[in-house]
Amino acid sequence: MSLNCLVYVSLANQEMSDEHLKSMLKKAREKNARLEITGMLLYRDGFFMQALEGDPNDVEDLFNTIAKDVRHRDVLLVYNKPIKERGFPDWTMGFNKIDSKNLEAIEGYTDFLKTPIPEFFANRGNEAEALLDQFKHQLFF
Repeated sequence: MSLNCLVYVSLANQEMSDEHLKSMLKKAREKNARLEITGMLLYRDGFFMQALEGDPNDVEDLFNTIAKDVRHRDVLLVYNKPIKERGFPDWTMGFNKIDSKNLEAIEGYTDFLKTPIPEFFANRGNEAEALLDQFKHQLFF
């Protein structure tokens, strides 16, 4: 079975309460389980970064659906590439809400994450991978 990992970033069009995020995650986890997609979602003050892993066609179809979602804008595809194995094999959707406390532990990302913007990740897939990896072991919700 071939696998792809797709990472995108975007900005929320509305304020996202913890309850709204939990509801969104519940639905995403159910859908991802059906599609055998794994991944992780990072969120900070209206900024999203999401990694999706699975069958290349399923991942791309899901991304196309997500990109049309009116709850966010400025969707930027950071990368979509083949992978040998899943980086998030046990999670239909891991999640981390980044706050000031988390930022202090991320060397090199602190300034950017204080006011994140999607354009930062244009042609910067390595930074996206490093950021996701930083939060891989700190899941919430």
